[in-house]
Amino acid sequence: MTEMHEKVATLLAAIWRGVPADYKSRYRRTIWQQFEDNVRAAAYTSNLGKFISSLCSKLQAQIGAKDSMAVEAILNGGNDRALLKLLREETTLLTLMVRVANQERREEWEAARAEREAEEEEMQQPGFGLPIEESQKEN
Repeated sequence: MTEMHEKVATLLAAIWRGVPADYKSRYRRTIWQQFEDNVRAAAYTSNLGKFISSLCSKLQAQIGAKDSMAVEAILNGGNDRALLKLLREETTLLTLMVRVANQERREEWEAARAEREAEEEEMQQPGFGLPIEESQKEN
């Protein structure tokens, strides 16, 4: 992938994260197709700022504070025409990039959560925190 693909995927991921959970839940079966279609439609403008505004409006999205600096940097990068062309011509690929990154992030979060739960369960065991010799004496 090119640097331009990465920039656009970063931009789209920021917007995706800003879509409300209830909206995603309501359209669970078709949300990714809706996202792709809305990206493609919104990309038919000559201004990246208008694209973002239009897409956010259609998806009820708000770009979060964590993503705002990255989005601002892309907006101020001066590559509007090239990025919009990429958004129009490679929408499916770009949406897939966001979807894959989202799935990877979810799997990492679930693995971390499972690890935390296992640690918490271990801490609930009798003798946790005692030196090994003392905890074995109790058994």
